[in-house]
Amino acid sequence: MLGTQPLENVHYRMAQHYLSKLRAAEAAYQRGHENWEHALAVFDHEWLQIKQWWLWAAAHVEEGADQQFASLCKEFSLAGGELLAARLYPQERLQLMEAGLTAARLLHDQRAEMVHLYYLARTYTRIGQRDTAMNLAQQLLTLAERLNNRLYKAKAFNVMGMVFYHTDNYEQAQRMYGQALAISSALGEKSEMGLAVNGLGHIAHIQADFENARRYDGEYLAIAEATGQPYDVCMALRNLSGTALHMGDEPAAVAYAERCVTLCEAIGYKTCLVGILVILGDLISARGDLVQAREYYQRSLALSREVNHPANEALALCQLGRLSRQLGDLPASLGYLEAVLEVSEAIGERWYGANALLEMTSTLRVANRIEEALVKWAAGLEMAAALQSPVIQGIYLLEAAWLWYEQGYMEEATLWLGFLKANWGILVSEGHADYAELYSKLEARLGQIAFAAVLETGKTLNLEHIMQGLLDVVQNGNFR
Repeated sequence: MLGTQPLENVHYRMAQHYLSKLRAAEAAYQRGHENWEHALAVFDHEWLQIKQWWLWAAAHVEEGADQQFASLCKEFSLAGGELLAARLYPQERLQLMEAGLTAARLLHDQRAEMVHLYYLARTYTRIGQRDTAMNLAQQLLTLAERLNNRLYKAKAFNVMGMVFYHTDNYEQAQRMYGQALAISSALGEKSEMGLAVNGLGHIAHIQADFENARRYDGEYLAIAEATGQPYDVCMALRNLSGTALHMGDEPAAVAYAERCVTLCEAIGYKTCLVGILVILGDLISARGDLVQAREYYQRSLALSREVNHPANEALALCQLGRLSRQLGDLPASLGYLEAVLEVSEAIGERWYGANALLEMTSTLRVANRIEEALVKWAAGLEMAAALQSPVIQGIYLLEAAWLWYEQGYMEEATLWLGFLKANWGILVSEGHADYAELYSKLEARLGQIAFAAVLETGKTLNLEHIMQGLLDVVQNGNFR
């Protein structure tokens, strides 16, 4: 027993001492507003000691020591869940949370088990292990229902929403986030409401519903500022910057991005910083400063690898592939894009795979390797069609127009430009210059009157029908 071992008794008291420090830091962090700076300072100063005594307790659990050690191990992760999520890299967090879950189950403490399942599901979602995350989220929901804990039901739905979103099932993601928002609103749980509206904003953005995306992003920011949680403020600012960029509101995009970077750097929030650096790169690229934009993308890539953020790694690689093409370095472009395909396959993210294939198509087309470009475009089209996103389908349609133009099919290319002109909101800002260049080429080839007539007809087309027609062409092998 612990009481008969003096040295262990001293160590146990030390562990309890640092557990108390972790509890105090987490309590200050949860209060938000002016308290977060103190909370992060305490956590950073004491973390090595906290971790040492946490691992000491976990080691005793593994050795089959009495329940006091299991209780101590469990309490560490219960005491600092949000700070750990904010401050630690995923692999370190997983190690500690897995130990806490083991201890909770040894103690038959179902409430503690429920909390650990939540943090683990969130973390596995973050690193791209979506099957594991969904399994844990389903266990969490079952346990929350058994314990009649409505808050953790909302948390389970929010995690499931994230998993469905990252596996491109936007309808299910919207349903999960909607349930989370309904429960958390009824409970008055602001933080959970924020996560739900954040998720709904992501879905609206990817479906080119930018007005609603901006509304949800604004709601998320308002909640984050009301609760005083700086990490949520960072994420909301990042989202607002991205949405403003796609809506063509450059001043707002820059203002939100600058606020986001300043706060991310102040609190050391690298997980959000990697994303806003890409947005800044996009803004600078749009101004024509490709060299400085590349620096932002490269910094984002390095940080993404440092914090194990594979989704953002794929995004940064994709932007570097596009930028290298613009700079005329086609081999480098293809190299970056091949790396995107590897990352996206590893984490099951079709979105980045489809984008990589599209950028490879453009690079090969610019190199006048039209046959190869068509093969890449056809492979990516099937992925894009399955993504339920008019944003990615729109840029695939623009690339199809270019490919058809290169093969001499002027009227088909013009019809698709007509559709895009009538539905300009689905075309991302990176495609605007390509659209304008092709518009001029087609107008010159067809003549103003014929071009205008075909363009007008294209405005009446339906995206779903266009995509199905293109898929039929691909499946019949008639695209080249």
